[in-house]
Amino acid sequence: MKQVQIVVPYDKTEPVFGFVVDNLNVKNVLRFATDTAHILQFRIPDDAVLETVEKLKSRGVGVEYGFIDIMDLRTSLPREADETSEKRIQREAALAVEEIYDNVKKQASLSFDFIAFVVLAAVMAGFGLAQNNVTVIVASMLLSPLMGPMLGVALGYVVSDRSLFIKGTQNEFIALALSFAVGALMAVLLPVVYPPLVSTILADINAGALTEITRRAGFNAIDIGIAIFSGAAVAVSVTRGDMSTLVGVAISAALMPPAVNVGLMIVLGAVSSSAAMIQIGIGSLMLLVMNIAIIDIAAIIMFKIKKLTTIADKSATWKAVTQFQKTGTTTLYHTAPVQAAVEPQGESGGATTVASFTPAESSAGTHKPQGNSSKKGKASSKNQS
Repeated sequence: MKQVQIVVPYDKTEPVFGFVVDNLNVKNVLRFATDTAHILQFRIPDDAVLETVEKLKSRGVGVEYGFIDIMDLRTSLPREADETSEKRIQREAALAVEEIYDNVKKQASLSFDFIAFVVLAAVMAGFGLAQNNVTVIVASMLLSPLMGPMLGVALGYVVSDRSLFIKGTQNEFIALALSFAVGALMAVLLPVVYPPLVSTILADINAGALTEITRRAGFNAIDIGIAIFSGAAVAVSVTRGDMSTLVGVAISAALMPPAVNVGLMIVLGAVSSSAAMIQIGIGSLMLLVMNIAIIDIAAIIMFKIKKLTTIADKSATWKAVTQFQKTGTTTLYHTAPVQAAVEPQGESGGATTVASFTPAESSAGTHKPQGNSSKKGKASSKNQS
Protein backbone atom coordinates (compact mmCIF):
# COMPACT_ATOMS: atom_id res chain seq x y z
CA MET A 1 0.00 0.00 0.00
CA LYS A 2 1.26 3.49 -0.92
CA GLN A 3 0.26 6.93 0.27
CA VAL A 4 0.23 9.60 -2.40
CA GLN A 5 0.54 13.26 -1.45
CA ILE A 6 -0.14 15.96 -4.03
CA VAL A 7 0.68 19.63 -3.38
CA VAL A 8 -1.13 21.94 -5.79
CA PRO A 9 -1.83 25.70 -5.89
CA TYR A 10 -5.29 26.95 -5.04
CA ASP A 11 -6.39 27.61 -8.60
CA LYS A 12 -5.50 24.03 -9.60
CA THR A 13 -7.09 22.27 -6.65
CA GLU A 14 -10.59 21.65 -8.00
CA PRO A 15 -9.50 20.25 -11.40
CA VAL A 16 -6.93 17.95 -9.77
CA PHE A 17 -9.34 16.87 -7.04
CA GLY A 18 -12.04 16.08 -9.59
CA PHE A 19 -9.57 14.15 -11.75
CA VAL A 20 -8.41 12.03 -8.79
CA VAL A 21 -11.95 11.21 -7.70
CA ASP A 22 -13.66 10.80 -11.09
CA ASN A 23 -10.93 9.53 -13.43
CA LEU A 24 -8.65 7.66 -11.04
CA ASN A 25 -11.60 6.37 -8.96
CA VAL A 26 -9.81 7.09 -5.69
CA LYS A 27 -11.88 7.12 -2.53
CA ASN A 28 -11.26 8.88 0.78
CA VAL A 29 -9.23 11.77 -0.61
CA LEU A 30 -8.15 14.13 2.17
CA ARG A 31 -7.70 17.82 1.42
CA PHE A 32 -5.69 20.17 3.63
CA ALA A 33 -5.33 23.92 3.19
CA THR A 34 -2.10 25.78 3.88
CA ASP A 35 -1.08 29.39 3.40
CA THR A 36 0.17 28.83 -0.12
CA ALA A 37 -1.35 25.59 -1.45
CA HIS A 38 -3.70 22.67 -0.98
CA ILE A 39 -2.50 19.18 -0.04
CA LEU A 40 -4.36 16.10 -1.29
CA GLN A 41 -3.66 12.73 0.34
CA PHE A 42 -4.98 9.28 -0.53
CA ARG A 43 -3.93 5.61 -0.45
CA ILE A 44 -3.61 3.29 -3.43
CA PRO A 45 -2.46 -0.32 -3.93
CA ASP A 46 1.12 -0.97 -4.99
CA ASP A 47 0.11 -2.20 -8.44
CA ALA A 48 -1.69 1.08 -9.18
CA VAL A 49 1.25 3.41 -8.50
CA LEU A 50 2.68 3.51 -12.02
CA GLU A 51 -0.68 4.17 -13.70
CA THR A 52 -1.68 6.80 -11.13
CA VAL A 53 1.54 8.78 -11.38
CA GLU A 54 1.59 8.67 -15.17
CA LYS A 55 -1.99 9.94 -15.38
CA LEU A 56 -1.26 12.75 -12.92
CA LYS A 57 1.78 13.77 -14.95
CA SER A 58 -0.36 13.79 -18.09
CA ARG A 59 -2.49 16.49 -16.41
CA GLY A 60 0.60 18.56 -15.58
CA VAL A 61 0.94 17.67 -11.89
CA GLY A 62 4.63 17.50 -11.03
CA VAL A 63 5.53 18.67 -14.55
CA GLU A 64 3.86 22.07 -15.02
CA TYR A 65 2.99 22.76 -11.38
CA GLY A 66 2.88 21.20 -7.93
CA PHE A 67 4.57 18.18 -6.38
CA ILE A 68 3.86 14.45 -6.15
CA ASP A 69 5.22 12.52 -3.16
CA ILE A 70 4.88 8.75 -2.78
CA MET A 71 5.39 7.11 0.61
CA ASP A 72 5.45 3.47 1.68
CA LEU A 73 2.87 2.27 4.19
CA ARG A 74 3.91 -0.79 6.18
CA THR A 75 0.29 -1.54 6.94
CA SER A 76 -3.07 0.17 6.73
CA LEU A 77 -6.23 -0.48 8.72
CA PRO A 78 -8.88 -1.49 8.04
CA ARG A 79 -7.65 -4.00 5.50
CA GLU A 80 -9.29 -3.86 2.11
CA ALA A 81 -11.25 -6.91 1.02
CA ASP A 82 -9.66 -8.93 -1.77
CA GLU A 83 -11.36 -8.36 -5.07
CA THR A 84 -12.70 -11.57 -6.57
CA SER A 85 -13.93 -10.14 -9.86
CA GLU A 86 -11.98 -8.83 -12.81
CA LYS A 87 -8.75 -10.37 -11.62
CA ARG A 88 -5.91 -10.11 -14.10
CA ILE A 89 -2.20 -10.73 -14.11
CA GLN A 90 -0.42 -7.51 -13.25
CA ARG A 91 2.20 -6.76 -15.90
CA GLU A 92 3.02 -3.14 -15.03
CA ALA A 93 5.79 -2.21 -12.61
CA ALA A 94 4.83 -2.02 -8.95
CA LEU A 95 6.79 1.22 -8.55
CA ALA A 96 6.66 4.56 -10.28
CA VAL A 97 9.28 5.13 -12.97
CA GLU A 98 10.86 7.89 -10.88
CA GLU A 99 11.19 5.58 -7.87
CA ILE A 100 12.83 2.86 -9.97
CA TYR A 101 15.12 5.50 -11.45
CA ASP A 102 16.25 6.71 -8.03
CA ASN A 103 16.96 3.16 -6.84
CA VAL A 104 19.00 2.28 -9.92
CA LYS A 105 20.87 5.58 -9.87
CA LYS A 106 22.07 4.91 -6.32
CA GLN A 107 23.26 1.43 -7.27
CA ALA A 108 25.03 2.71 -10.39
CA SER A 109 26.93 5.52 -8.62
CA LEU A 110 30.68 5.34 -8.22
CA SER A 111 31.85 5.45 -4.62
CA PHE A 112 34.57 4.12 -2.37
CA ASP A 113 32.34 1.24 -1.29
CA PHE A 114 31.65 0.35 -4.92
CA ILE A 115 35.37 0.23 -5.76
CA ALA A 116 36.16 -1.69 -2.57
CA PHE A 117 33.54 -4.35 -3.28
CA VAL A 118 34.74 -4.73 -6.88
CA VAL A 119 38.34 -5.27 -5.77
CA LEU A 120 37.37 -7.66 -2.97
CA ALA A 121 35.06 -9.65 -5.24
CA ALA A 122 37.75 -9.84 -7.93
CA VAL A 123 40.30 -11.15 -5.42
CA MET A 124 37.85 -13.79 -4.22
CA ALA A 125 37.10 -14.79 -7.82
CA GLY A 126 40.82 -15.05 -8.56
CA PHE A 127 41.37 -17.39 -5.61
CA GLY A 128 38.38 -19.48 -6.65
CA LEU A 129 39.64 -19.77 -10.24
CA ALA A 130 43.16 -20.70 -9.15
CA GLN A 131 41.91 -23.33 -6.68
CA ASN A 132 39.06 -24.54 -8.93
CA ASN A 133 36.78 -23.85 -5.97
CA VAL A 134 33.12 -23.15 -6.82
CA THR A 135 32.27 -22.05 -3.29
CA VAL A 136 34.82 -19.23 -3.33
CA ILE A 137 33.63 -18.08 -6.75
CA VAL A 138 30.03 -17.96 -5.51
CA ALA A 139 31.24 -15.89 -2.53
CA SER A 140 32.78 -13.40 -4.99
CA MET A 141 29.44 -13.15 -6.78
CA LEU A 142 27.73 -12.17 -3.52
CA LEU A 143 30.24 -9.35 -3.03
CA SER A 144 30.17 -8.07 -6.60
CA PRO A 145 28.24 -4.78 -7.17
CA LEU A 146 28.19 -5.07 -10.98
CA MET A 147 24.40 -5.23 -11.10
CA GLY A 148 24.01 -1.47 -10.52
CA PRO A 149 25.93 -0.14 -13.54
CA MET A 150 24.37 -2.75 -15.84
CA LEU A 151 20.88 -1.68 -14.80
CA GLY A 152 21.92 1.96 -15.17
CA VAL A 153 22.77 1.36 -18.82
CA ALA A 154 19.52 -0.48 -19.56
CA LEU A 155 17.22 1.87 -17.64
CA GLY A 156 18.97 4.97 -18.96
CA TYR A 157 18.25 3.79 -22.49
CA VAL A 158 14.59 2.97 -21.76
CA VAL A 159 13.75 6.25 -20.00
CA SER A 160 15.89 8.30 -22.42
CA ASP A 161 18.18 9.55 -19.66
CA ARG A 162 21.58 10.12 -21.23
CA SER A 163 23.33 10.94 -17.96
CA LEU A 164 22.30 7.65 -16.34
CA PHE A 165 23.26 5.71 -19.48
CA ILE A 166 26.72 7.31 -19.56
CA LYS A 167 27.20 6.92 -15.82
CA GLY A 168 26.33 3.22 -15.96
CA THR A 169 28.64 2.66 -18.93
CA GLN A 170 31.57 4.49 -17.36
CA ASN A 171 31.23 2.75 -13.99
CA GLU A 172 30.88 -0.63 -15.70
CA PHE A 173 34.12 -0.05 -17.59
CA ILE A 174 35.82 1.07 -14.38
CA ALA A 175 34.67 -2.08 -12.58
CA LEU A 176 35.82 -4.32 -15.43
CA ALA A 177 39.19 -2.54 -15.63
CA LEU A 178 39.69 -3.11 -11.91
CA SER A 179 38.78 -6.77 -12.37
CA PHE A 180 41.31 -7.10 -15.21
CA ALA A 181 43.97 -5.43 -13.08
CA VAL A 182 43.30 -7.69 -10.09
CA GLY A 183 43.48 -10.76 -12.31
CA ALA A 184 46.79 -9.59 -13.84
CA LEU A 185 48.26 -8.83 -10.42
CA MET A 186 47.25 -12.23 -9.08
CA ALA A 187 48.86 -13.85 -12.14
CA VAL A 188 52.15 -12.32 -11.03
CA LEU A 189 51.82 -13.09 -7.31
CA LEU A 190 50.16 -16.51 -7.23
CA PRO A 191 53.04 -18.40 -8.93
CA VAL A 192 55.35 -16.99 -6.28
CA VAL A 193 53.10 -18.13 -3.45
CA TYR A 194 52.12 -21.41 -5.14
CA PRO A 195 54.81 -22.44 -7.71
CA PRO A 196 52.93 -25.50 -9.11
CA LEU A 197 50.04 -23.25 -10.26
CA VAL A 198 51.20 -22.81 -13.87
CA SER A 199 52.02 -26.48 -14.37
CA THR A 200 48.69 -27.53 -12.86
CA ILE A 201 46.72 -25.24 -15.16
CA LEU A 202 48.71 -26.43 -18.21
CA ALA A 203 48.10 -30.07 -17.25
CA ASP A 204 44.35 -29.41 -17.03
CA ILE A 205 44.36 -27.67 -20.41
CA ASN A 206 46.32 -30.46 -22.11
CA ALA A 207 44.10 -33.13 -20.55
CA GLY A 208 40.95 -31.31 -21.61
CA ALA A 209 39.72 -31.18 -18.01
CA LEU A 210 36.71 -28.95 -17.33
CA THR A 211 37.74 -26.57 -14.55
CA GLU A 212 36.56 -23.14 -13.46
CA ILE A 213 39.25 -21.64 -15.68
CA THR A 214 38.79 -23.75 -18.80
CA ARG A 215 34.98 -23.58 -18.73
CA ARG A 216 35.26 -19.83 -19.38
CA ALA A 217 37.40 -20.22 -22.51
CA GLY A 218 34.48 -19.23 -24.73
CA PHE A 219 30.69 -19.27 -24.89
CA ASN A 220 28.00 -21.62 -26.12
CA ALA A 221 24.20 -21.75 -26.23
CA ILE A 222 23.97 -22.41 -22.49
CA ASP A 223 26.00 -19.28 -21.70
CA ILE A 224 23.74 -17.22 -23.97
CA GLY A 225 20.66 -18.56 -22.18
CA ILE A 226 22.17 -17.73 -18.78
CA ALA A 227 22.82 -14.14 -19.88
CA ILE A 228 19.30 -13.71 -21.27
CA PHE A 229 17.52 -14.94 -18.17
CA SER A 230 19.92 -13.09 -15.86
CA GLY A 231 19.18 -9.73 -17.47
CA ALA A 232 15.42 -10.34 -17.55
CA ALA A 233 15.32 -11.54 -13.93
CA VAL A 234 17.22 -8.52 -12.61
CA ALA A 235 14.97 -6.14 -14.55
CA VAL A 236 11.87 -7.75 -13.05
CA SER A 237 13.34 -7.54 -9.56
CA VAL A 238 14.10 -3.82 -9.77
CA THR A 239 10.57 -3.01 -10.97
CA ARG A 240 9.27 -4.75 -7.85
CA GLY A 241 11.56 -2.77 -5.55
CA ASP A 242 13.63 -5.86 -4.74
CA MET A 243 17.23 -5.09 -5.61
CA SER A 244 18.64 -7.71 -3.28
CA THR A 245 22.16 -9.08 -3.37
CA LEU A 246 20.91 -12.55 -4.27
CA VAL A 247 19.33 -11.21 -7.45
CA GLY A 248 22.59 -9.51 -8.37
CA VAL A 249 24.39 -12.85 -8.21
CA ALA A 250 22.85 -13.71 -11.60
CA ILE A 251 24.70 -10.82 -13.26
CA SER A 252 27.87 -11.28 -11.21
CA ALA A 253 28.03 -14.94 -12.27
CA ALA A 254 28.15 -13.83 -15.89
CA LEU A 255 30.61 -10.94 -15.44
CA MET A 256 33.01 -11.16 -12.50
CA PRO A 257 34.66 -14.60 -13.00
CA PRO A 258 35.21 -14.09 -16.78
CA ALA A 259 36.60 -10.59 -16.18
CA VAL A 260 39.15 -11.84 -13.66
CA ASN A 261 39.93 -14.83 -15.84
CA VAL A 262 40.87 -12.49 -18.71
CA GLY A 263 43.65 -10.75 -16.77
CA LEU A 264 44.74 -13.91 -14.98
CA MET A 265 45.17 -16.13 -18.05
CA ILE A 266 46.59 -13.54 -20.46
CA VAL A 267 49.30 -12.50 -18.02
CA LEU A 268 50.06 -16.10 -16.97
CA GLY A 269 50.27 -17.07 -20.62
CA ALA A 270 52.60 -14.18 -21.39
CA VAL A 271 54.87 -15.00 -18.43
CA SER A 272 54.98 -18.74 -19.16
CA SER A 273 54.93 -18.32 -22.97
CA SER A 274 51.80 -20.46 -23.19
CA ALA A 275 49.62 -19.79 -26.21
CA ALA A 276 46.89 -22.02 -24.73
CA MET A 277 46.55 -19.80 -21.67
CA ILE A 278 46.41 -16.65 -23.79
CA GLN A 279 43.75 -18.26 -25.93
CA ILE A 280 41.68 -19.03 -22.82
CA GLY A 281 42.03 -15.41 -21.74
CA ILE A 282 40.83 -14.18 -25.14
CA GLY A 283 37.93 -16.64 -24.99
CA SER A 284 36.97 -15.27 -21.55
CA LEU A 285 37.02 -11.76 -23.01
CA MET A 286 34.64 -12.85 -25.79
CA LEU A 287 32.36 -14.47 -23.19
CA LEU A 288 32.41 -11.28 -21.14
CA VAL A 289 31.49 -9.05 -24.08
CA MET A 290 28.69 -11.40 -25.10
CA ASN A 291 27.29 -11.48 -21.57
CA ILE A 292 27.31 -7.68 -21.26
CA ALA A 293 25.50 -7.17 -24.57
CA ILE A 294 22.86 -9.84 -24.00
CA ILE A 295 22.18 -8.86 -20.37
CA ASP A 296 21.60 -5.23 -21.38
CA ILE A 297 19.33 -6.21 -24.27
CA ALA A 298 17.31 -8.61 -22.10
CA ALA A 299 16.92 -5.99 -19.36
CA ILE A 300 15.81 -3.35 -21.89
CA ILE A 301 13.19 -5.70 -23.34
CA MET A 302 11.87 -6.56 -19.88
CA PHE A 303 11.68 -2.87 -18.92
CA LYS A 304 9.63 -2.30 -22.07
CA ILE A 305 7.33 -5.20 -21.17
CA LYS A 306 6.86 -3.68 -17.71
CA LYS A 307 5.71 -0.46 -19.44
CA LEU A 308 8.45 1.83 -18.22
CA THR A 309 8.37 5.08 -20.17
CA THR A 310 10.42 8.24 -20.50
CA ILE A 311 10.67 10.33 -17.36
CA ALA A 312 9.09 13.76 -17.82
CA ASP A 313 11.32 16.52 -16.52
CA LYS A 314 10.04 19.80 -15.20
CA SER A 315 9.03 21.99 -18.09
CA ALA A 316 10.51 25.40 -18.68
CA THR A 317 7.29 26.96 -17.36
CA TRP A 318 7.15 24.85 -14.17
CA LYS A 319 6.34 26.85 -11.06
CA ALA A 320 6.36 25.91 -7.43
CA VAL A 321 3.14 26.32 -5.50
CA THR A 322 4.54 29.30 -3.63
CA GLN A 323 4.77 31.24 -6.87
CA PHE A 324 1.02 31.17 -7.45
CA GLN A 325 -0.03 33.02 -4.31
CA LYS A 326 1.89 35.30 -2.02
CA THR A 327 1.51 35.10 1.71
CA GLY A 328 -0.18 37.85 3.67
CA THR A 329 2.95 38.81 5.57
CA THR A 330 6.41 39.16 4.16
CA THR A 331 8.21 38.28 7.36
CA LEU A 332 7.51 36.67 10.70
CA TYR A 333 9.49 39.14 12.80
CA HIS A 334 9.48 42.91 13.04
CA THR A 335 12.38 44.46 11.22
CA ALA A 336 11.86 48.04 12.33
CA PRO A 337 14.66 49.34 14.58
CA VAL A 338 13.98 49.33 18.29
CA GLN A 339 13.64 52.85 19.64
CA ALA A 340 14.59 53.63 23.17
CA ALA A 341 12.56 55.73 25.59
CA VAL A 342 14.44 57.89 28.04
CA GLU A 343 13.14 57.85 31.61
CA PRO A 344 13.64 60.75 34.01
CA GLN A 345 16.78 60.83 36.05
CA GLY A 346 16.90 58.27 38.77
CA GLU A 347 18.43 58.47 42.23
CA SER A 348 21.90 58.10 40.77
CA GLY A 349 21.37 61.29 38.81
CA GLY A 350 21.78 59.69 35.35
CA ALA A 351 19.13 59.10 32.73
CA THR A 352 18.09 55.45 32.21
CA THR A 353 17.24 53.99 28.81
CA VAL A 354 14.26 51.63 28.55
CA ALA A 355 13.58 49.50 25.47
CA SER A 356 10.17 49.96 23.88
CA PHE A 357 8.19 47.58 21.63
CA THR A 358 7.75 48.51 17.98
CA PRO A 359 4.50 47.10 16.56
CA ALA A 360 4.29 45.72 13.02
CA GLU A 361 2.74 47.64 10.18
CA SER A 362 -0.99 47.18 9.75
CA SER A 363 -3.25 47.65 6.74
CA ALA A 364 -4.46 50.98 8.12
CA GLY A 365 -0.96 52.39 8.25
CA THR A 366 2.08 52.45 10.45
CA HIS A 367 1.53 53.10 14.17
CA LYS A 368 4.23 55.13 15.77
CA PRO A 369 5.83 53.46 18.77
CA GLN A 370 4.99 54.91 22.14
CA GLY A 371 7.66 54.86 24.74
CA ASN A 372 5.41 55.38 27.79
CA SER A 373 2.51 53.18 28.78
CA SER A 374 0.61 56.16 30.23
CA LYS A 375 0.85 58.00 26.94
CA LYS A 376 -0.39 54.91 25.12
CA GLY A 377 -3.39 54.77 27.45
CA LYS A 378 -4.18 58.42 26.82
CA ALA A 379 -3.92 57.92 23.08
CA SER A 380 -6.28 54.97 23.16
CA SER A 381 -8.84 56.83 25.33
CA LYS A 382 -8.69 59.75 22.94
CA ASN A 383 -9.35 57.46 19.97
CA GLN A 384 -12.31 55.91 21.76
CA SER A 385 -13.81 59.31 22.44
